[in-house]
Amino acid sequence: MNTRGRSRLGLLSALLACAAALGVRPAGAQTIRGYLIARGDDRPIGLGSVVMVTEAGDSITSTLTQANGFFEVSSPEPGNYLLTAAALGYTEARVGLFELGSGGVLSVEFRLRAEPLSIEGLLVAGVADGGELVDNGFFGRMQQGTGHFFTPEDLEQATEQRTIDLLAGLTGVRRQMTARDGEQLVVRGASGYCVPTVLVDGIRVTWRGTRSGLDDIVPLETLQAVEVHRGVSGIPIEFGAFHNCGLLVFWTK
Repeated sequence: MNTRGRSRLGLLSALLACAAALGVRPAGAQTIRGYLIARGDDRPIGLGSVVMVTEAGDSITSTLTQANGFFEVSSPEPGNYLLTAAALGYTEARVGLFELGSGGVLSVEFRLRAEPLSIEGLLVAGVADGGELVDNGFFGRMQQGTGHFFTPEDLEQATEQRTIDLLAGLTGVRRQMTARDGEQLVVRGASGYCVPTVLVDGIRVTWRGTRSGLDDIVPLETLQAVEVHRGVSGIPIEFGAFHNCGLLVFWTK
């Protein structure tokens, strides 16, 4: 190859590399893009799996949806394609066939229906009610492995009679008695033990002046699930950053 030919080849390679870095689709690619959303309330479904499948059932490529539900999948060959999608708390679904010619681009809205979610023998309704444990993020936070979590099954099997007794035995959590506020829980933070923030169904409450402490606020029999997050650094970002100590999160039935 002469010098001119090598120069042209180098220039072509550089252009292709630049296109790839900028997310430009190669010429001739067949693409389906769109949004994965919940049927009924049109909420975006993030971290859902979308797979591009041939008419014969062969998988071409797959991707995870962004936080706003957006996805894009491409095939190097024209043809007829289907999409399958799945997400935690939703029924897996398939749509298509979509006929894509050379360089074709198709935009779709892919809707999934909420379904009951089974985790470790526990059945939880995955519906669009904001108070349910799937939609309020309880199970998502539990899967991240930070904090201590009591599921409905854990609470059903608990032998304790009071909420404060249930939590007082956890690592880094202990009870204390005060003249003004009665029996309280404190958690270990960066500079010693301190009184945590309490959220009940997403609403901040206080136990000051309640002689029985937590059992006045959230009796054990009313609870559906509980989260315990110790220290400022261990608090999930969705609960905000304005908690000086740990965080006790209670979800009621």
